[in-house]
Amino acid sequence: MWRQRLGILPRPARRLVAAGLLMASAVSPAAIIIMGNDLPSEPMPLQEEDKRYLQFGEVVYDYYADRRFDSLTRLLVNQKTGLFNENTEYAELILGDLYVNFGLPDQANTIFNRLLNKDILAQTRAETWFHKAMLEYRRGRFEKAAEVLASDRANGLPEHLEAQRHLVLANIRIGQEEFGEALASLHAIPADSTEGGYATYNMGVAMIRAGHTDDGITLLRSVMNLPPGEEETNALKDRSALAIGLTELKRENLDASRQALTRIRADGPFSNEALLALGLTNYRRGDHRKALPLWLELVRRNPGHGSVQEALMLAPRAYEELNALPQALAGYQFAAQTYREELKQVERAIRTIDNPRWLEQLKGTRGAAFNNRDPMTSNQQYSASGGAEMSYLYKLFASHSFNELFQQYLELDRIRNLLIIWRGEIPALEQTFALQQAQLQGVLPTVQPHLVQLGKQAQALSEQAAVLSSSIPNRLDMNHPEDLANMEQLLKWEKVVALESSLDGRGTSASTAQYRERLRRIRGVLLYNIAHLAQPNRELQFREAGNLVEATDLLAVRREAVSQLVKDATLHIRGNLGQQLSEKRRKVDKLIVETDSLIEKLGQILKNDALRVLAGNRRQLGDQLGEAHLSIARLQDVSVLEDISKGGAK
Repeated sequence: MWRQRLGILPRPARRLVAAGLLMASAVSPAAIIIMGNDLPSEPMPLQEEDKRYLQFGEVVYDYYADRRFDSLTRLLVNQKTGLFNENTEYAELILGDLYVNFGLPDQANTIFNRLLNKDILAQTRAETWFHKAMLEYRRGRFEKAAEVLASDRANGLPEHLEAQRHLVLANIRIGQEEFGEALASLHAIPADSTEGGYATYNMGVAMIRAGHTDDGITLLRSVMNLPPGEEETNALKDRSALAIGLTELKRENLDASRQALTRIRADGPFSNEALLALGLTNYRRGDHRKALPLWLELVRRNPGHGSVQEALMLAPRAYEELNALPQALAGYQFAAQTYREELKQVERAIRTIDNPRWLEQLKGTRGAAFNNRDPMTSNQQYSASGGAEMSYLYKLFASHSFNELFQQYLELDRIRNLLIIWRGEIPALEQTFALQQAQLQGVLPTVQPHLVQLGKQAQALSEQAAVLSSSIPNRLDMNHPEDLANMEQLLKWEKVVALESSLDGRGTSASTAQYRERLRRIRGVLLYNIAHLAQPNRELQFREAGNLVEATDLLAVRREAVSQLVKDATLHIRGNLGQQLSEKRRKVDKLIVETDSLIEKLGQILKNDALRVLAGNRRQLGDQLGEAHLSIARLQDVSVLEDISKGGAK
C-alpha cells in the first residue's frame, strides 16, 4: 500500500504480485503441492535492494502512524550507513516532506531542488514539485504555490496527490475570491472522494460569505446528499446540513432551514448545534411548544458546550411565551446556577494553566483531540479524568494554530525523552569501558609472552607435520610392517614382538617351543592382515598427514587472529573512547538544556493562547450570568406587580 501511494513499487515486484494473484486464482487448494525438499535449509542473505526496501517500509510505517520523528531518525541513520543516498529518490522525497513537517524549510527546499536537477522518473518529478508547492503553501506564499500547482509541472501525480493538489489550489482561489478558477479545480476532484467533499464544502461556504448564497447552498446540498460513508464523510455531511440550515434561518426561509437541520444525525458531533438551530426555527415560526422540548433536551447535556449555554436562556424564554412564568423563573435560576458553576470551572482551568506541568495533563488528549485534527469534529465532547474544568482545556484543540503548536510541543517532548534515555546510557557505557580496561590491563601483560610461546610450539608442530608427511614412502615395504599397520594392528604387532622377546631366555623346553610356534602362527596371520590392508592404510596415512598439516596451518591462523585481537585490545585500552563518551555526555546535556529552553518558550506561547481563549469564555459566561439575573429580576418584578394588582382589586 505505501509503495503504491508513493509510486515506488518496482516493476519486478509488480510482476511478482501479478503472477502470484494469477496462480492463486487459477490453482485450486487441492492442487497446491509444497515442495519441502526444494526449500533452502539455511537463511538466504538479503540483497542490498531488499534491505533498502525493508528499511524504507519501516520508515513509511512510522510516517503514517504519526511517528514522524522516528521516521526521520530512521532515514538519517540509514543515510549514515549508506543504505540511502542521493540516488534513492523515494527516500529523499519523504525526507523532504518530513523536513517540511518539522519546520525546516531550507533543508526541505535543498532536497527538492537537488531532485529536480536530476534525471528522475516523471511521477517522482511531479511529486517533488507538489511537495515544493506545499512547502510554499505552508510558508504562506500562496501565489508561488498556486503557480506550481496550476502548471504542467505537477502533471502525472498519483490519484490521491492529484486530489490534494486540486483541493489546495481550490482553497487558494477561494481565499483570493476567484470562484471561477476555484470551481474549475473543484470539478477536477472526484465528487465521491473525501477531498472532493471538503473542496465542495469550502467552496459553498466561501460563496455564501461572498454573497452568492444560492450557488453556495447548491454546492452544500451536493455534499449533504452524499451517500453515507465513514465517520469523516458523515461528519462532513452533517456540517454541510448545519451550514445550510443556519443560512436559511438567517434568510428567514424557515421551512428550508428545518428540512436541512433534520438531516443532521442525533448522535453526530453537530447534534447540539442542530437542536439549538432547529429550536430557533420553530421559535421564529411562533411554534414555541415545538421549540421548548428541543431546548430542554439540550440543557441536559454538557454545560460547557456553547449551544447548551445558549439554550439555558432560550428554554425559559419559551416558557415565558407560553405564559408559564413559574417554570420560566425556575429556568432562569437554573441557568444562573449553571453559569456560576461553569465560571468556577473556567477559573479552575486558568489555575490549572498556571501549573508548570499543565501541558502534561493534555498529553492524554492526543489520542482523542489532537489526533482528531478534522475541524468537522472539533465540537466533540471529551471526558476529563482530571476534573470538569479540563473540558475547557480540551476546547483549545478546536484551534488549528494551537494544534500545530501542541504537535511541536509533543515532538520536542519526545526528543527530550530520547535525549534523557541516551544520557542515562552513557554512564553504563563508561563503566563498561572502565571495566574492560581493568580486565585487559590485568590480562594483556601475560598474554603476549604466552602467545610467543604458542607461536614457537605451533611452528615446531608445523615443521614436524611437514617432516612426517614427507617421510611417508610411496612404496609398500613389508620389511617394516609396523609402518603399514593401522592402530589396532600396530598394537597387536607390538604385543607379539614383546612376547617373542620374553621367550628368548626361557630355553628349549617343549612348552616353550609350543608357545613359540603359536606366536609364529599369530605373527603370520597378523602379517597377512597387515599386507591385505596395507594399501588402504597407506592412503589413510596420507590423508591424516595432510589433515595434520592443514590443522597446524589453521592453528597458525588462529594464533595470528588471537594476536590481532590482543593488538586491538591494546589499542582499545590506549584509545580515547572514554574521552569521546565524555564529550557525547556534554553534548547530550547541552541538547537537553536547549530542548528545555525551546519547550519553555513554546509552553509560554501555548499558555498565552489558552489564557486568551479562557478569558473569552469567562467574559461570555459573565455576560450570560448577568443576563440571567436580569431576567430573574424582571420576572420577580412582574410577579410582585401582579400580586399588588390583585391585592388592589380586592
